[in-house]
Amino acid sequence: MFSTVSFLITLREAIEASLIIGILLVYVTKIDQKKYRKQIWIGTGIGVILSILSAVIFQLVLGGFANYEKVFEGFAMIIASLLLTWMIIWMAKASKNLRKEIENKVDKSIANQRKYGLLALALISVLREGIETVLFLAGVEAIEESFWVVLWSGILGIVVAVAIAIMIFYSGKKINLKWFFVITGFLLILFAAGMIAHGFHEFQEIGWFGPDTHWLQQYVWDSSNILNDKTTELGQFLRALFGYQDKPTWLELIVYLSFYIVLGAIFIVSRIITKRKLLKKEDTATCPLL
Repeated sequence: MFSTVSFLITLREAIEASLIIGILLVYVTKIDQKKYRKQIWIGTGIGVILSILSAVIFQLVLGGFANYEKVFEGFAMIIASLLLTWMIIWMAKASKNLRKEIENKVDKSIANQRKYGLLALALISVLREGIETVLFLAGVEAIEESFWVVLWSGILGIVVAVAIAIMIFYSGKKINLKWFFVITGFLLILFAAGMIAHGFHEFQEIGWFGPDTHWLQQYVWDSSNILNDKTTELGQFLRALFGYQDKPTWLELIVYLSFYIVLGAIFIVSRIITKRKLLKKEDTATCPLL
């Protein structure tokens, strides 16, 4: 078995971390400060080790909540979904100026003679992506219910990401990753919507939204005879990747659709704010006295 979602999450997160570390290494070489490369590699190594430790601790905590499995899994999926969505939105904004921002941080660290500045920068960059990945995979595991499948699929995603990063920085070519982040971002948004709806499904099973006779608990449709989400391979795949339910309740459908409505509103407001800022800059440029 293979977890496509786990693979996509670790692939994207590991590429982000690899790009940041790659930019750091390339830039210190470019400005003839190769002595700082050791700091960057040490910070990267510590970040990887702490990320693995956080995964182990998280699994131990998850085991400790065995008596409250549905509650824990429900919150884990909802939190992971919200964080995943925030990460995609942040990356869409930050990716345009990511290289410039990192280079500015390097310049400040070197100028201020911070002894372990670049080590800390590399460590925090890797650890942040690592902790995010641990939280995201916890949500995936709650849906797919197979720790080892999620684990090996995630490791494969990391290996492929590192290979891609090496190709980018050592091929001597500028590879545009815009479409990679657009496509993976789109797929992960679909997954996040399904995951947040599944989180509320866990709460339904423990009776947080009233008895089974409540209208929120009623099925909207039943397609289990056509595409069962537990017995058919396609149904299982769509359930894991997009949150497909053969018997969705009204609560799940409302949560699922509300996710897209809120996300769409955030994107629209964000675009309006960005356009206003650009117009303000243009007005200031033409009228410097303002």
